[in-house]
Amino acid sequence: MRQKRFVAWILLSLVIVSCGDDDDDSPVDTSEDDDASDDNDTSDDDDTSDDDDTSDDDAIDDDAPLALDAVTPDRGGASAITSVTLSGAGFDDSLRVFLGGDQIVDVEVVSANEARVAFGPVDLTEIGPRDVRVVRGGENAGIEDAFTFEFDEDPIVFVHGYVVTASEWDVMIERFRAIGYPEDALWPIAYSSSIQSSRVNARDELAPFVDEVLAATGAERVDIVAHSMGGLSTRLWIRSYGGGDRVLDYVSLAGTHHGTALSCLIPWLGEGSAETCPIYAGEDESVNLVQWDLNGDPDTEDVDETPFGVEDGGGIHWNALRTDADIIDVPSHTCCLNQQFRGDCSDAVNIEVHGVGHIEMAFDEGVFELTRDLLRAHNASHP
Repeated sequence: MRQKRFVAWILLSLVIVSCGDDDDDSPVDTSEDDDASDDNDTSDDDDTSDDDDTSDDDAIDDDAPLALDAVTPDRGGASAITSVTLSGAGFDDSLRVFLGGDQIVDVEVVSANEARVAFGPVDLTEIGPRDVRVVRGGENAGIEDAFTFEFDEDPIVFVHGYVVTASEWDVMIERFRAIGYPEDALWPIAYSSSIQSSRVNARDELAPFVDEVLAATGAERVDIVAHSMGGLSTRLWIRSYGGGDRVLDYVSLAGTHHGTALSCLIPWLGEGSAETCPIYAGEDESVNLVQWDLNGDPDTEDVDETPFGVEDGGGIHWNALRTDADIIDVPSHTCCLNQQFRGDCSDAVNIEVHGVGHIEMAFDEGVFELTRDLLRAHNASHP
């Protein structure tokens, strides 16, 4: 009996010990570890919503309302292309730009707030302000009279010939008005005498007249259109009396550059006539040294007949028109410039027209169109 109790006690002790081991093996309280795991928990992405906001700041907001705030510059020459910057909001690659009623093809969207476009050129009759408008989808925004096309041609000085007045330019001047030249860009000079020396006309009348034109217009240079004996006074002014840096385009119409045999029939009718006789006058023959200073020895290439020309690094584009129907400048090849020998009209500055009389050169429509194109090929915007 006592033995049985002892065995039962042993078994009970084993059970108690076994229960103690189970308590030792019970799961460790990991509540603090769980707190640590919360520290490493990235389910909230470490609250990166601020980072997302930053990326949104750099992106174009497609929902931003379209706006046009400024057009820079706000003006440009009618005869040239003007690069313009548009400032606003809501710009994207679908942006369309309108100048007046015309859509602009050359559009570069730089950002949501800036676009670059190219305006012009336009006909001179269309100078003035234009509305500028931008369109994106169904939205549009604009500024009234945001860009102005300005007249950008050089003022023209018209120089008449022998025994005529400034009125010989009335028809040509009216044609220039019709294509958009304003009144203050057209300047016919009226010499006090149409038969006096070309040297006097150049020094005492043409030089101060051009100064007046430049002061009145604010231009840096003028274009010259000269008829007949006016070709001599304009060339003398350019060569000897300060005109070399004041002319951009020079066009002579039947200019009496190397004299005319006709004037030898009336040498008494003013110094202007005497200076054009004989043709290709040498130094001893040249009255007032007009032909000699302008052309030099007729048989030697010793004088630049087109000084300050662009081909020599100067600023003047020279052109000399002559007509095969000329009965005043006789022979007609005396009207040519840059002659290397008598009768040489091979230089590119010389242009021949056909069937137009000497006097008619000042008001013939075809001559006007040629003159217009020669002058408008260069101006302050594209010299």
